[in-house]
Amino acid sequence: MPGIVELPTLEDLKVEEVKVSSSVLKAAAHHYGAQCDKPNKEFMLCRWEEKDPRRCLEEGKLVNKCALDFFRQIKRHCAEPFTEYWTCIDYSGLQLFRHCRKQQAKFDECVLNKLGWVRPELGDLSKVTKVKTDRPLPDNPYHSRPRPEPNPAVEGDLKPAKHGSRLFFWTM
Repeated sequence: MPGIVELPTLEDLKVEEVKVSSSVLKAAAHHYGAQCDKPNKEFMLCRWEEKDPRRCLEEGKLVNKCALDFFRQIKRHCAEPFTEYWTCIDYSGLQLFRHCRKQQAKFDECVLNKLGWVRPELGDLSKVTKVKTDRPLPDNPYHSRPRPEPNPAVEGDLKPAKHGSRLFFWTM
């Protein structure tokens, strides 16, 4: 029925949360963006195509899993330089990177040496990319309305308007 909305169960929505602050997210953003690029873009594509978040729960769980795995690896291999870096960002007033370049260099070096992750160049993560997906294309991915029927042909002779054109003022 069109009036009934089916909601997912609490079990469908249950995931382990990524419990980190904004400074931690900001400090990890570049490496996280590079490591979890595919699940994030897959999720955003699903959200855009489906226009219904309930249909993208599995993709959302994959994004969450990727984030948890990412932060666990950072904690296991580079906890000390990462903590120095995000703490610097946290205490630098407006959370600006420019005050913490020394700590950033130590963190990037640790990540490169121990995990083999290279910090992406500025602008790499914002480039337009095609996402290869196994999900089937929805019925109407662009959510466009059906085309209206064309106006019927007018039969007979058309007479000019009784009081002239509406555009008379503009044609003077």
